[in-house]
Amino acid sequence: MSQLEGIDRDRRITLSRAPLAPAAMLLAGGISAGRYLPLPTGLWAVLGGLAVVAGFATLLRRRFLPVTAASVAAAVFALGAVHVRLLYYHLPDNHIVTYTSERDSMATLRGRIATVPQTYSDAERVRFGYRLPPRTSFLMSAEGIRTDAGWRPVTGLVRVTVERADDRLQAGQSVELLGRVGRSGRPDNPGQFDWSEFARRNRTLVWMRVPSPSGVEIGHERPWAPRRLAIRLRAAASQHLTAGGDAHTGRLLNALIIGERHPALRSLNRTMVRAGIAHFLSISGLHLGVFLGFAYAVCRLAALTPRRAAAAVLVVLAVYVALAEPRAPLLRSAVMAALVCAGVLVGRRGSTLNALAAAAILLLAMDPLQLFAAGFQLSFVIVAGLILLHRPMKQLLFGRWIRRRGLMVFRREQRFRRWLYYSAAEWGMDAVSASLTAYLSAAPLVAHHFNLFSPYAPLLSLLVFPLVLAVLIPGYVSIALAALTPNLSHAVGRLAHGASNGLAAAVRAADRLPGLSFEIRPTGPAWVLLCYAVLAVVVLGRGMRHRRLVVALAGATLLLATVHTQRTAESPPVAELHLLAVGAGQCAILRTPAGDTFLLDAGTQSGFDAATEVLLPFLRQKQLPPPEKAFISHAGADHYNALPGFIDRHGLQRVYLNEYFARPDGAGAPGRVMRMLAEHDVEVVRLRAGQRLQLCPRTHVTVLWPPAGRDDLCANDTSLVLKVTSDETSVLVPGDLAEIGQNTLAEWDESVRAEALILPHHGGWKQTLPDFVEAVDPSVVLVSASRLPRAPAGADDEAADFYRATAERAWYRVTARDGWIRLRFGAGGVDVTTMRDD
Repeated sequence: MSQLEGIDRDRRITLSRAPLAPAAMLLAGGISAGRYLPLPTGLWAVLGGLAVVAGFATLLRRRFLPVTAASVAAAVFALGAVHVRLLYYHLPDNHIVTYTSERDSMATLRGRIATVPQTYSDAERVRFGYRLPPRTSFLMSAEGIRTDAGWRPVTGLVRVTVERADDRLQAGQSVELLGRVGRSGRPDNPGQFDWSEFARRNRTLVWMRVPSPSGVEIGHERPWAPRRLAIRLRAAASQHLTAGGDAHTGRLLNALIIGERHPALRSLNRTMVRAGIAHFLSISGLHLGVFLGFAYAVCRLAALTPRRAAAAVLVVLAVYVALAEPRAPLLRSAVMAALVCAGVLVGRRGSTLNALAAAAILLLAMDPLQLFAAGFQLSFVIVAGLILLHRPMKQLLFGRWIRRRGLMVFRREQRFRRWLYYSAAEWGMDAVSASLTAYLSAAPLVAHHFNLFSPYAPLLSLLVFPLVLAVLIPGYVSIALAALTPNLSHAVGRLAHGASNGLAAAVRAADRLPGLSFEIRPTGPAWVLLCYAVLAVVVLGRGMRHRRLVVALAGATLLLATVHTQRTAESPPVAELHLLAVGAGQCAILRTPAGDTFLLDAGTQSGFDAATEVLLPFLRQKQLPPPEKAFISHAGADHYNALPGFIDRHGLQRVYLNEYFARPDGAGAPGRVMRMLAEHDVEVVRLRAGQRLQLCPRTHVTVLWPPAGRDDLCANDTSLVLKVTSDETSVLVPGDLAEIGQNTLAEWDESVRAEALILPHHGGWKQTLPDFVEAVDPSVVLVSASRLPRAPAGADDEAADFYRATAERAWYRVTARDGWIRLRFGAGGVDVTTMRDD
């Protein structure tokens, strides 16, 4: 029998020994259908009940065996649909979300801290300008809410943020909190992460913001004894891992060994995601295999029989799962490891694929919404790929060399050469084929969920793997020795910290590789399924008739589908201005009828990177080309601090600034921005009033402000005031223009008139604002702000009347209420669409 026939036979045996695999696939299919098909829960329940009845009615009749099998399959499918609908669309009457609305409000809650509180800052997310102070966040299991009628019992999880660091908090504490509560809303911009869907999947439908630690009252009620013991053990392990080195390596060790992800690791995690090696940062089969392998070896060295060693490993596994963060990769690996140990105890050899299917069924029974999480999908798809495709991939890559090796004869004195050709070569071929199989298995899902393609991932996985082992082995040994020999444990822990430093340095070095990753546009589930179909044809279809033709057709189909998903959107018939919702800041994209894009400011003071979280996802979703030129109105960080994140990803050719913006040798954040532009070879062009720039044959920009040589202007009054005109239709973009500029331009009449206006300074009140708006005389008024503009406290009636009259205009749109705003202007007039109109 040939090796190819042997591989096919092994694959058939693998599938035949995995009867749970079809059940897992049917359950997953039912969960997907229940989530997305608009059928009521009762109908799914009736269909499932009918399938069960049909199955029992035909169970003992051999000739109806296909009907019985189909009935069982339908019942499992319907069960998955009913299960997910009950969890996703139904809540208990006393759930905490029933006491909230889309608008936040003050509330007092009682509950118990369910996760380890983590303190973090915006230092890594915001490089320039406004940064919020360090904050502490955690999940709380709500138990009560204060109402006018007194305390009411409630259930559900609440995502809590204390807006100042509070180091008193620990997991398991009972707390009473005073702050603002609300529901996670829909995304404000196309392509932005959907926190409302994330909250539904994780059942954290309510958020709470506590202004300061004074709003947190810690109770004296103690948690349940086993829970208290688990909390103490986890805290002790975390403290032990952190004690041997600096805080950063301690957090990395905690993530690798007990799965505790600290927000300070976000930058490292982003780099590992881009490099395609983020799976090393999650506890999975590799981590658990090293840990349980070490435990099993210790048991065997202690002269325990294999069965007793397996029983001891089961106990160790249960303790470890109780201590570590219960994420999908860990739980999947734990179930599979438990089934392997159970097989040793009963003296039966298990099926890896069947164990994987059992893990999927168990986890989906516990929480069917995990199916839609990227971590769950990647964990199971990678392991399934390794089980089904590893040997065929090895044969595909090295089959010819393996056949040649079989003809080689080694003399007795050539033992080392024989070892190289067999043992060492097998290790190398297994590592390469496993790395490539895991990469190809994960690549479609990584592209779908993270919009990334990482060409270095297989090679980097091979290089990083020894470093991860060098962290895990001494880390686990250090924890095991902590109670017995503290000094030796500390010394071994320092080895783990050193290896952790090496791992972090290797990741930082990988970040400097040219072409580490490529951002791709959204692909869709159909493209993902097509990728897996092509992979199956290439790797598994070795005995197929006309294989080369089939592979060529499949590859061509995938190529055409990929080109279709990555195409650039067609040029618009008229100019488009996209005003993105970035909270307290401004970020706009101008697209001309020629298809070119320009940035008009890019920043926020709301404590996040507007480039990575809003601007770049928007460009991908709308399939727009990245802007090569940007206009920055003035030296306000809420108008420019998204530039670093954007330039790191796509670069810029030219930036237009006013003449008052800082010089490269200037101080503060504006000076650092200028040095950053110089480092990236970005051309800087200074603009002044009276200049005109032709963007395309139909679109030009006229600079109305500021004039040169003024020394009486504040930073806001130096804002570039740009009049963008396309086909004789204009929009005025005044930045944060203040009183002097508003008052001067209000006297110019015709030169400032425009069909659309973005209110200056996010709609903030100035005495000169009514006259300025009257001079512009717009039919469309847009505002980029974190809240609806309103008259300040103590202002006269003129301010209230102005905002009331402005709000009554035909088109008055505010990003705080309407989200993303698209203004189309040109031949035919103006048209406005917002995120909330869809």
